[in-house]
Formats: sequence, C-alpha cells, structure tokens
Amino acid sequence: MIAGLQQANKSLFQKPDLLTLFTLIIGYRQHLRVVGNSMEGTLKEGDLITYKKLNPKNIDLKIGDIVVASHPKIKNKLIIKRINMIYQNKFDLRGDNSMSSTDSRELGLIELDLIIGKVDKIFSK
Repeated sequence: MIAGLQQANKSLFQKPDLLTLFTLIIGYRQHLRVVGNSMEGTLKEGDLITYKKLNPKNIDLKIGDIVVASHPKIKNKLIIKRINMIYQNKFDLRGDNSMSSTDSRELGLIELDLIIGKVDKIFSK
C-alpha cells in the first residue's frame, strides 16, 4: 500500500454535482463502471468513476494516481489501475488488491500511449 493513500482516496470520493454532469455531457470527462475486484480497497465492483482524458501537451501523472489504460494484450479492453512506478514513458501499473489483479507484474510496463486518462472522481454504489 502506498503511504498517504487513505488521504488521497478521500478527495476522489464525491457525490454527483452539476459540474460533473456537464463535463460528462460535453465530453470533457468520460465515465466507466468498475468490473472486477482488482482495485478492491479503493474501488469495488459496480462503482462509477469519471476520468479526465490525458492531454498530450500537459501530462500530469504521478505515483499513486489511478488511471484508465488500454489493455496491452486484449484489444478494446480497458483496465483501471494505480501508478506504482514511472520509468520515462513507461508505467508500472498495479491493482490495489494484489492477490486478484492482472497488472504490470504479468503485463509488463505500460507505454504512455496506452494510458487514456486519470481518474478524478469515484461514485460508490
């Protein structure tokens, strides 16, 4: 577990508001429903997340961020994982539930171009 994780996670948990709905409608934010338990401890199956698409001109990713990425081996599949380490333009992504997560330990480092966005809000079911 990453130090300070409890405090970082609390800021992500929010209730839906008009601004969030507006940003979803205009496409500035995207949303996904969590499937599986690889991020259990932070996300549980059925939770809704919103994420901000990565801006190639201003990539603001750091260790501890939760990101949405394209699965490197299965076309059209997305994964939600936490950045564990950063190596130039490659990322070690890990699930919070390490016993039940397919992540960089099996998939290898994830290239920057596979990272779609950074989770900015979590709506628990």
